[in-house]
Amino acid sequence: MKKGGTRLDRQLTRLSKRLSFVLRHHPEKIGIQLDQYGRVNLDTLIKKFNQHYGTPLSKAVIKTIMQQSDKQRYAIEGPTIRALYGHSIPVKPLTPPAMPPEYLYHGTTHAAAELIKTDGLKKMDRDFVHLSANRQMAIQVGRRRDPQPVIFQVAAQQAAKNHLLFYPTKSGIWLVDAMPAAFLTQIQG
Repeated sequence: MKKGGTRLDRQLTRLSKRLSFVLRHHPEKIGIQLDQYGRVNLDTLIKKFNQHYGTPLSKAVIKTIMQQSDKQRYAIEGPTIRALYGHSIPVKPLTPPAMPPEYLYHGTTHAAAELIKTDGLKKMDRDFVHLSANRQMAIQVGRRRDPQPVIFQVAAQQAAKNHLLFYPTKSGIWLVDAMPAAFLTQIQG
């Protein structure tokens, strides 16, 4: 969400964070179950969300959150909604693997960078490793945990030619199971 000072902005940000928490990490918290692709019936989500949190979530509010967000976090597909990426629970990607651009990027902390240099990128508590389509996105992601993040350039096409599968998302994030250190070059930090 765009940073804003109004009460409405703060309320939409809070709702967006709760929605992400439920759709990416803990659907059981409000009593819903996602399908294998991370989808749930939108009406069911709204009903259970409002019962649990006691907040005024509606289709219109969700669409406003989606329109005002600087990132595409959710998709409404017919009668369902899903988070597009960022899951810590197992979900299958909806898109088939595709040839990535020549380079992708990954932003991280200085502490994590030391391990990445030798071990490569691993899923950790997520379903996939997340790679950014451009350096600026990687910096933004890395700043969530480090004000001066380390940025790795990923030789994505070279990795794809070595049989690694890349899954694109609508938000410019590319998903991959893992990324060996041989395809990484530290370019910042």
